[in-house]
Amino acid sequence: MTAAQLLIAAAAGQPVHLPPELARKLLTCANDGAVAACLGLTLPQRIRARNDALMQAAQELASDGATTWQLAQRLAQAVRRFERALLPGLQAGQDLPLSPHESELWRAYQVSGARPLRNASKLYAMLLRYEPKRPAREGGLLEHGDN
Repeated sequence: MTAAQLLIAAAAGQPVHLPPELARKLLTCANDGAVAACLGLTLPQRIRARNDALMQAAQELASDGATTWQLAQRLAQAVRRFERALLPGLQAGQDLPLSPHESELWRAYQVSGARPLRNASKLYAMLLRYEPKRPAREGGLLEHGDN
């Protein structure tokens, strides 16, 4: 079946298996709460999707063993650059070349209903909640002077 036929069958209530590319495109089109709810995405799921994309962006920026706080600051700077330089064009439909961390930021911004995180302290809190636990000497909390 073509993508259009799959969507028509789904709209008629028939169970269908969507190709991954079509499913990704549908998710990126979920620009409002009604569409996201129709796709079965609750607010917590959308926040998790946003945070997963932000974590991927952070992983792309963490190449030198930076502490969690340093990584949060880098991510906040990357978010500000992304919002100024790339986001307007991407939202206008331009096909812009993106680095791996910019692609993840774009994915985070495409999640509807979950406000973007821009502030380093909020990003830090998110990184602490979602990052794998690391020993203190490898960038954990104690490295920030909490011992």
